Amino acid sequence: MVAGSNPAVPTFAGLLDPAGSEHTKGHVLETLYLLLGIIGFFAVIAAFFFGGFVILDFLFSRFSREP
Repeated sequence: MVAGSNPAVPTFAGLLDPAGSEHTKGHVLETLYLLLGIIGFFAVIAAFFFGGFVILDFLFSRFSREP
């Protein structure tokens, strides 16, 4: 450990260190899962939002036909 370093804060040296690579594999996977979860959450919200417009457009186009 280097004087003045904080072991709770990840550094690039810790990521490049072969001894620390086993420790960081789980963190990288957790980060990817977190990012995929956030993107998936926004995708579901967008699908409901735009899907609502599609359903409303379909319903209003059926009921507001002019003869």
